[in-house]
Amino acid sequence: MNSAIYLVFIIGSAIVFIIIACARLKWHPMLVLLTAALFVGIGSGISPKQTMETILSGAGSIFASIGFLIILGSFLGEVLERSGAAARIASEFINSSKQARVPYLTHALGLLVGIPVFCDAGFILLSRLIQSMHMVEGSSVSALQLSLGTGLYASHVLIPPTPGPMAATGNLGLENQLGWVILLGLIVLIPVAILTSMLIRKMDKQLFAIDPPVRKTDSVTESSKVREQTLLSSLFPLLLPLLLITAGSVAPFFISNEKLQHGFQLVGHPVPALGISALLALVLLARKERKNWGEWFQQALVASGPIIFITAAGGAFGAVLKATPIQDVLSGFLHTSGIPNWAIYPVAFLLAVLLKTAQGSSTASLIITSALLFPVMGSFDLNTPQQALVVLAIGGGAMTVSHANDSYFWVIHQYGKIPVNKLYRSYTLLTAAMGITTLLGVLALYVVTG
Repeated sequence: MNSAIYLVFIIGSAIVFIIIACARLKWHPMLVLLTAALFVGIGSGISPKQTMETILSGAGSIFASIGFLIILGSFLGEVLERSGAAARIASEFINSSKQARVPYLTHALGLLVGIPVFCDAGFILLSRLIQSMHMVEGSSVSALQLSLGTGLYASHVLIPPTPGPMAATGNLGLENQLGWVILLGLIVLIPVAILTSMLIRKMDKQLFAIDPPVRKTDSVTESSKVREQTLLSSLFPLLLPLLLITAGSVAPFFISNEKLQHGFQLVGHPVPALGISALLALVLLARKERKNWGEWFQQALVASGPIIFITAAGGAFGAVLKATPIQDVLSGFLHTSGIPNWAIYPVAFLLAVLLKTAQGSSTASLIITSALLFPVMGSFDLNTPQQALVVLAIGGGAMTVSHANDSYFWVIHQYGKIPVNKLYRSYTLLTAAMGITTLLGVLALYVVTG
């Protein structure tokens, strides 16, 4: 058998194994990825010793790149949630808005809170605010819950420092381009948010017209902890890391002073940026709860641990793929076949769709797809922004589609009180539209950035 064909067969078999083991056998993704890495390494002719060394070095490299980022991002989200800052932002958005704007602001609220807070936790926290309202003109409670849920979901899958896009950025070797991922991701979110809000308004009339309407009270019920926070102090730690990371990436293009460049690059590095933001959040929002800081950090470690291990296993798998001759094989094929550079985006999208739909986890889909694509990234002639767009293409696929094997699907069902049959006809279809719109936005930005 031709060596190139044999190598493609080995890697293809590993991909099939990953899908079946995650989706059908319900194995943990970390075990699946490590097993696949071992199989590909030995099957492709790498010695067992070298395979194990590659697995360990690949896992260690990925942890060094994004491990602390995931922990600090989780801690920042924990502080915002436990201090009442996230609920304060939500109540301010809802209570100060005109009735007609509430559905749109609810979606925007989800987009904002979903950046530092896990979408599951964010929905459980904020859906109670929606349930406490009792009338928004022209909107049902179910429609508002969908607006909140899709907003949280979109930013959770597309915008670092949430673990999925953060891990994908690390797997693709784009840690220094995180600012571009954030900036372009925010741009892509604009058409996604507009389309999602339009579709929810249409679905509201068709699916939820018989639901009892709800009227907005003068003030959403708030705990004393929530009332202590101001909107500015709640928003500042949320927006600061995005501003610092983006500034660190773009400052060299606008500032000629070398010392200033170094300063921006230091505070704009994701680890200091998230660390500074988390410390400020503690000082601004939780000074009276110093005794709980340690417990909050411990909870962040517990929440981020499984994701870090899966991400490290994805890095190990990617390192083994890189150690095989597959990059040379695919590079030669791409050069002779004349496949255009933009083709990497639909390929990344479709591979992520396959993994997401099969096994349910958007984060696992982002991690596995980015690990698979890393060896071929160098075969495409992409500039810096266009490389960052690969992360967003994977993210678009990783949100398509959410159904019964996705835990977040059941969170929306349980806490949003939306029947399963209506959830399939609304939320599942919305995630498909959101993913496709993300891919179209990525292709449009590829043209613009070229």
